[in-house]
Amino acid sequence: MRTLLVPLLVLSLATPACVGTTGDQIVDFEAVASGPADAASGQPLSFDGSRGWQVTLTTASLHIGALYLAEAMPVSGAQATSCILPGSYLAQVVEGRDIDLLSSEPQAFPTLGRGTTFEARAGQVWLTSNDVNLANAPSPPTVILHLLGSAARDGEVRPFEARLTIASNRVPSSGGAAGGSPICKERIVSPIPTSLRVQSGGALWLRIDPRLLFTNVDFGALSAAGDIFVFQDDSSDQPSANLYNNLKQAGPLYDFSWVDRLP
Repeated sequence: MRTLLVPLLVLSLATPACVGTTGDQIVDFEAVASGPADAASGQPLSFDGSRGWQVTLTTASLHIGALYLAEAMPVSGAQATSCILPGSYLAQVVEGRDIDLLSSEPQAFPTLGRGTTFEARAGQVWLTSNDVNLANAPSPPTVILHLLGSAARDGEVRPFEARLTIASNRVPSSGGAAGGSPICKERIVSPIPTSLRVQSGGALWLRIDPRLLFTNVDFGALSAAGDIFVFQDDSSDQPSANLYNNLKQAGPLYDFSWVDRLP
């Protein structure tokens, strides 16, 4: 799958080993993802949206292709010019899966992650199921975000659905980006602030709060397709553009942490 190659600090990830005199090691580790801590598996999630809309989610699934942790955040104010973060990459999880964002239960990635126990300051979430640089692969494109629910305001109820992909429909018209194809900049959420060390025991946990996908989303501007209101997969209206932009924001939507023990 995926691969934009990254300059891992661990030049050889074949076997666990010491990487210096400070006690840092190369380790394999578990990696999981989930929705927020207050989400109840099998139950809808209701919350206050923007512009007076009350939102209820009954389905919220996100496809994550890979996770990376890096040693440094970009300098504040510096313009990002590449899909690669500055400095060295410290850890990786390279087999992806769909994550139920309406469940707080840890959902394990198919294979162990690998990395060093140096402190990571930045993370990346790769929203892809194939080579991150190929806009037309796979075909048809993977649905990265699938949402079902309803929004209510002043007695009006609008059932809605979103099926968002990140493929040729997201390639910027301005052409290529320095340090990578234009599509990689769309598919990689980066840099996500964090401060953690992977260990030989415990797990890397990524929590994603779907409520933050709806920041400044105006359901009143959605178009209907029969009985359901549909987010467009090309950001051609205000709610569709804001939902997609929120998905790519490297802010509180995505939260990396290290836990000593999984529940």
